[in-house]
Amino acid sequence: MLKYILILATFFIGYIANGQSDKQCVWCLPDGIRFRTQAQIDNFPIDYPNCTEIGGEGHIEGDDITNLNGLVGLTSINGYLRISSNPLLVNLAGLDGVISIGENLSIGGNDSLSDLTGLSNLKSVGNSIHISSSNNLVSLQGLENN
Repeated sequence: MLKYILILATFFIGYIANGQSDKQCVWCLPDGIRFRTQAQIDNFPIDYPNCTEIGGEGHIEGDDITNLNGLVGLTSINGYLRISSNPLLVNLAGLDGVISIGENLSIGGNDSLSDLTGLSNLKSVGNSIHISSSNNLVSLQGLENN
């Protein structure tokens, strides 16, 4: 009898754990996404509720982008992540939850960016990290885990 109870308990614990992990990560946007305005970033959690993993690439490029707070729920980007030509972007807060980038991370032309602390939880980048033309970038703080 005890044997059957243990088997049944193991089954239910596995079932509950599997159900919880299914809710933690929601895959979306297999073709990627391009953010060109602050409004697109702000509306991301509304337009793609529960999206935590972008299936394709991510590109953030816009003259009016000042923050990435709307991306706070992301945990991974399976393609590349390019953050370029955002003259008003001061920091990368909002990407704090991103743990992995499947391909390249490219950061360039973000003249107000002074450090990379929004990437402090990033543990892996598939191919390479490329940083260029960000004139006020004085620290690579935020890339310690990579």
